[in-house]
This record gives sequence, C-alpha cells and structure tokens, in this order.
Amino acid sequence: MTYLIVLGLYFGALFLFAWLSRRSLGVPTLALAAGALLASIWTDSLTPLVAETGIIIVQPPLTSIVSVALTLLPALLVMARSPKTHSNLHSIVGAILFALLGTVLTYGAFSSAVVLDEASKSTVLEIVKYQNIAITACVGLAVLEILFYKKPYAHREKHR
Repeated sequence: MTYLIVLGLYFGALFLFAWLSRRSLGVPTLALAAGALLASIWTDSLTPLVAETGIIIVQPPLTSIVSVALTLLPALLVMARSPKTHSNLHSIVGAILFALLGTVLTYGAFSSAVVLDEASKSTVLEIVKYQNIAITACVGLAVLEILFYKKPYAHREKHR
C-alpha cells in the first residue's frame, strides 16, 4: 500500500503545482509529451554526464531523476508563458489532466525509484493496463483545449 500512497502523493503534488499556477494547461500538457520523448532519447546519454558533475545518488537511481527532470522541465518552462484561465473549473480539469499525464509518463522512472509492495501489485497492474488510453485521452483533450480556448472578453478589449 505504501507504493500507492507515494504514487498518490506524486500525483497530488503535480496537481497542486498545476492548479496553483492558474494557467491554461493545454500547451504544458503537450510539452509533457514532448518531454517524455526527450527523456526516452536522452536519459541514457545524459545520466553519465550528470554523474560526472559529482552528483552521486543511490536511491532513487540517478537515471530515474534525470528521466523525470527531462519529462517535466519542458512543461514547467512552457507553463510559465501559458495564459491564465478564466474559470476555476477550467483550471481544476486542466490540472487533473496535467497531473494524470505527468504521472503516467513518468511512471517507468517512478517505479524504478520506489519498491512495489504486494498489496499494491493488483492496482498497479490495472493502472498499467489503461496507460495508453490515459495518454491518448490527455493529449487529445489538450489539443481540443488549444483549439477552442478563447481569451476572456475583457482581456481582449484591454489590448486594443
């Protein structure tokens, strides 16, 4: 059960960070997908370079930290430039999708950093079974948000 608690805390931290930013999270969610692609390409090459700088970490493995950093960094950079949301519901839904995609995309690095216990094994197998559906839904909804997002009326009038 400890594994699920740590996974839930990780999801909660991503959600809280995204929600407190009060940003439109369509573009940062797509940046998460781009970060996952970068992590799959560069983690093995960058980990020795990070280790050469003198950073020695045993638990969690340095590879996991580099992979999570490469996945999350593009999204965090893009989030700083995203427009503010105009409704609380919009920011909550966006934060849930952002946290879900962030958790699913970094699950591999996360699972090598935290030991899976027997009580959590069946739940984790269910999560992995629906991983591709979750990724597809989050990316699809992020694209829809970008396509249909409109700035609030008062904000548009202010810049004319």
